Amino acid sequence: MMTDDYKFDDIFERLNELTLDVTNLKIQTSTIGTTQLTISQLLTLTTGLTSDMRQVKADIRELKGNARNQDASIEEILRLLRLRNSGDN
Repeated sequence: MMTDDYKFDDIFERLNELTLDVTNLKIQTSTIGTTQLTISQLLTLTTGLTSDMRQVKADIRELKGNARNQDASIEEILRLLRLRNSGDN
């Protein structure tokens, strides 16, 4: 479970960094105007963001899968305990 917490923290940290990058580029674009440099930076950032978002989505899918597996394991443990306890009476 600690690993999942770390992954969520990592995902949110990366999303915050990406948000700051986008905000900085928006400020830069409005200050400098649309120049070739700004367009190039935006395209580079967009390419990077797309890649990062794919990784974030993959991480989230993995975390959801882990959570489903843990839920299924817990349900199975509870079922076995109930079965064992019902046989003790």
